[in-house]
Amino acid sequence: MPVEDMQQLFETNFWGVVHGSRVACTYLRPGGGALINIGSIVSDRAIPLQAIYSASKHAVKGFTDALRMELEEEGVPISLTLIKPSGIATPYIDHAKNYMDRKPSLPPPVYAPETVAEAILHASETPIRDMFIGSGGKGLSALGQYAPRIADKYMEWAMFDQQKREAVEELHPDGLYDATNDPRERGPYPGHISETSYYTKAAMHPMMTGALMLAVGFAATQLVRHRREQLH
Repeated sequence: MPVEDMQQLFETNFWGVVHGSRVACTYLRPGGGALINIGSIVSDRAIPLQAIYSASKHAVKGFTDALRMELEEEGVPISLTLIKPSGIATPYIDHAKNYMDRKPSLPPPVYAPETVAEAILHASETPIRDMFIGSGGKGLSALGQYAPRIADKYMEWAMFDQQKREAVEELHPDGLYDATNDPRERGPYPGHISETSYYTKAAMHPMMTGALMLAVGFAATQLVRHRREQLH
């Protein structure tokens, strides 16, 4: 992979976020508001075959975390959220520049684009530090944090094949240097697409989720107690 292409990816993924954040803070500083940056699960855990993409999303997380502290120290009324999607069924893999002899694919689980849009809307209305899109991404991040060598071995075993499809028949225009003008929201992912993420919905409403879990736990306790009384 040419270094020039690596630098161009950083121009988009990292410097695009930096420039956008600076402009947003200029406008939001007087009256306050919400700034939502888009990271990825690879902001926490790099994956093979996407080393530079993973590095760029690590950089986005580092910049966002530092900017949040700087805004808070200055008392600027801006909430800053980092959204960390799992694999999302957008045309991402069609827009990427491909160096493999096979078509790229997303490692499962893969979620609908609407799951990300809902999280962004929630973060614009409710200040939250960060949010994973999909339990799969949360689990991968946790595995990488608490058992990094196991995560390494799992990825070496599974993620090379999971990111490859059939052989490339012809090259398609990519969006590394120039926009493809592709208006689609969804890409051609051949596997199962989760239309919702119950984990993410629970994260958006933690008090309601906690109350529901307590209610379920109480009901289960009462059921067990009732069965015991019947046996005696």
